[in-house]
Amino acid sequence: MSAAAVGVVDAVGRAGTSGLQAVAPTAVADIPPAVRAAAAFFLTVLFGGAVIYRYGGRVDEYVEASTSNPLVSVLYGLMAYGMVVFFVGYAYSQLATLLAGTAILATAVTAAFGVLVLSLGGLGFVVVGTWVAGVAGVRDPWLGLVGVGGASALVWYLLPFAVAGLVWLAIAAVGVGGPTRRWIHADRTQADRH
Repeated sequence: MSAAAVGVVDAVGRAGTSGLQAVAPTAVADIPPAVRAAAAFFLTVLFGGAVIYRYGGRVDEYVEASTSNPLVSVLYGLMAYGMVVFFVGYAYSQLATLLAGTAILATAVTAAFGVLVLSLGGLGFVVVGTWVAGVAGVRDPWLGLVGVGGASALVWYLLPFAVAGLVWLAIAAVGVGGPTRRWIHADRTQADRH
């Protein structure tokens, strides 16, 4: 078995033994960079592909919303991630009182948190990838997603874990921020139209 496979098996084994504590970023940081890069590419394309499949007709609208003011988009994107952390944390605290810290609860909350974060990341990377592809003269969101997913994998391979995580979050936040801003201010926009 390769050193990369041993690292993944070891991290997964530690994650399965003691609930939420073992799924800390330090457990993931110990995974070899090549495995983290491959996982980042695969998960980015998987979750981004699900976004394209489900919301493909609205991607151009999301790109326009995010690129109209990228700095504000970053702030709203970080707000979206903050809302996910808050709601998952709140749900965990409420469920923990009912189920008294079982390993099943910790695993379910960790899985829900991971799916929500990766879904937001998928949206963000689709939006940024579509924008980058459009700037390059390509109109296919899949090519943009694969290109930005490849850049994400390179970041996870070359940079330290914490820095790579921040870069990943910043890229995703730009793409998530525009749609989040429009969603938050939808009532005001509707009132202005009437």
